Amino acid sequence: MHLATPIALAQFGLMTMSLVDTAMLGRVSKVDLAAGALGRNIGFAAQTLPMGLAMALEPLAAQAIGAGHPERAWGAFTATLRTIAVAWVPTVVVALALTLALPSLGVEPAVVVRTRQFLVAWAPGLFAFPCFIAAKTYLQANTRTQPALVAAIVANVVNLVVCSVLVRGDDALTAVGLPAIGLPRLGALGSGLALTVAGLVLAIVVLRGAWVLKPQSSIIRGERVSSREVVRVGMPVGLQLLAEIGVFTLISVLTGHFGTAVVAANQIALGLASFTFMGALGVSGATAVRVGHAVGARDEAGARRAGLTGIGLGAATMATSAVVFATIPEVLVRLFTHDPDIVRLGTSLVRVAALFQLFDGMQAVGAGALRGAGDVRFAFAGGVVSYWLIGLPLALLFGIRLGHGALGMWWGLCASLIAAALIFLYRFSRLKVPVPTARAMTLAGKGGAAAGSQLH
Repeated sequence: MHLATPIALAQFGLMTMSLVDTAMLGRVSKVDLAAGALGRNIGFAAQTLPMGLAMALEPLAAQAIGAGHPERAWGAFTATLRTIAVAWVPTVVVALALTLALPSLGVEPAVVVRTRQFLVAWAPGLFAFPCFIAAKTYLQANTRTQPALVAAIVANVVNLVVCSVLVRGDDALTAVGLPAIGLPRLGALGSGLALTVAGLVLAIVVLRGAWVLKPQSSIIRGERVSSREVVRVGMPVGLQLLAEIGVFTLISVLTGHFGTAVVAANQIALGLASFTFMGALGVSGATAVRVGHAVGARDEAGARRAGLTGIGLGAATMATSAVVFATIPEVLVRLFTHDPDIVRLGTSLVRVAALFQLFDGMQAVGAGALRGAGDVRFAFAGGVVSYWLIGLPLALLFGIRLGHGALGMWWGLCASLIAAALIFLYRFSRLKVPVPTARAMTLAGKGGAAAGSQLH
């Protein structure tokens, strides 16, 4: 709890920016709201691999700190930043390429154009955000959580002002009693620009905090971490994120076939579910650090205790949001729009989200516990099975084949999260937590398992 609370608050701050953007766009037009929704989903899907590279620091840095080797942790951090820089241009290209599929999926031409504008404006932010994740993860491994929280607070203030002015134009000025000066409504384009500015603020603050923790002693040759080692650990983590985010993105894109109002309702419900998910991510990050510290210190009992405690805490955290979603779904949806069609469908989707909150928390923290132990390959395999072999077929069956639309697709998503929670919990409960040697930790696990873990 001591470590998870500030991490969760920082994560809530990140999602607050997304919800503010959604609320701003919802008051401009359905087209801009739908374009921002699709652009944000496509952008996050495209940057899952850079984010996975950043999250590779969870086992690399935490286990190094637990073993008393801060120089190795710093070496992993700098290698991660170099690797993210190399991956940035391909990330932007992939994001824009994905928009080529939108017209064939039935998305309206006006929405497609504004989605591309959003992604072009967000392009620098697609580099800044993984850098923020890497620095935040390095700080968490050192049990320093304040810089990320400060960054989230400052970025929210900046985003509120910049997003309001760019998205709404003169309307933003007159709303606070200022005279109109001819500012245009940029809509989705303005939202993308605001995300970039906020992302740069996030990255600068945490990178400065990480630099303060730079070890004074130089890194010895045997403790250097190469970009290849970061990729070896980060690739399975990124693919596991892609398995999850990819399904949610595909479902969001497929809702475009049902009309702009459905896309908007899906985005609002998904934004609310993602906001509460930040609490589970906070617990997940703390659990990965505690498990990694215990593995580095060769404390098998402590690693298992940290993992199981974290999974239970994640479930309890999300149970609270489940109650809120089940009791006042319409009130929550009306915070973003007053369109009756969007409110009606969004309310139904939020009720489905209430059902999977508990399992969403368990799967998020379960994946974090496995990452902390170095079991990155299984987390990826479990994600593929849960989201693509169970969730997606059921979503297509309920949503398209049986004609239940977006609501049916969300039932499929619910099934995938339940499956992931049960798979990850079973895996960690059966896991023989590794006791790595110093050399094994440095190599970060030949063959893809972080920290040289021998897992059963």
